[in-house]
Formats: sequence, structure tokens, C-alpha cells
Amino acid sequence: MIETERLILRPLSPQDEEAFIRGIADDELRRMYGFPAELSRETARRIFAHFSTIPAYGLIRKADTALVGFLLDVASELPDSMLPSLPESGCTLAFATFPPYQRQGYMWEALTALIEDHFTSKNTPYLHCGHFPFNESSRRLLHTLGFSEYGQHRFGKSVIIDEILFP
Repeated sequence: MIETERLILRPLSPQDEEAFIRGIADDELRRMYGFPAELSRETARRIFAHFSTIPAYGLIRKADTALVGFLLDVASELPDSMLPSLPESGCTLAFATFPPYQRQGYMWEALTALIEDHFTSKNTPYLHCGHFPFNESSRRLLHTLGFSEYGQHRFGKSVIIDEILFP
């Protein structure tokens, strides 16, 4: 668990399932993550169950315990062909803020704390994130945090711009 001024980052738990399902029902999030256009409740539950088995944080707002988004360590999830040539032992993150909570600084706050945790406590040699070329908000966020463009790779029919941060 990681705590910030406004958030608690903790593993996704069964109590987060309904909020998660509502959050990923957003058309833009479904498109970006490659979720089906018609996302059934059962499919959304399977996605949540899967995310609960990999290193994943729910971003919980302290004020009201709302699930505002998630951060995932997806390195183990992606085939080597989908990743750029990266050194071993880093961390590849995927993240999303649910629409009602976007543009309020929550992801900046969460990533800042996670970066600190990885580089000081876990001695992670680098962090890798990606964003879609059209997602200017994610690009600006990552560059504000110190990430630099590293390359790109294919994700389904899309291209992901790879960003990397070293301590």
C-alpha cells in the first residue's frame, strides 16, 4: 500500500469490482485498452478478475473511498514482440483514470508516489510506460514526470509510444 495526500494505492480487491466495471465502461477507455466495443458485464468481470491477479493498484480517493483509476505492472502480460528492446528487470506500467476523475491530478499524484517507491524501496532500474499517439494528456503527464520517448511498438491495430524513466 502506498499513501499520498489524497489517495491510497492498494491492490484491487473484491470491493472495487463494481466501480471498476463502471469505470471501464467508458468508450475511450475500452478503445484504448482493446476491450470489446460491446463490453458485457461478464467480460468486465473477467477483466477485473484478471487485473486482480497481476501486480495492480486501485487508486482510492481518501475523501470518499472512490476508485478513481488503476495502475498495473503489465511486464509479465505482454509478449516480448510487443515491447521495445528494454533492459531486464524493469517495470512496465499501464494506467488509467476513470472519466469522472480525469484532469484532477490524481494520476500525477499516484505515479509520483509509485516512482518514488520503485526507485527508493524496490531499486527498480527503470520504469516503462506507453501511450497512444493521440493521447496528449498521457504524453504530457509522463514528460512532466521525467519520462523520455524511447521508441514505439504495436498493440493490436494501434501503435504505442514508449516512454522510459531511469532513477
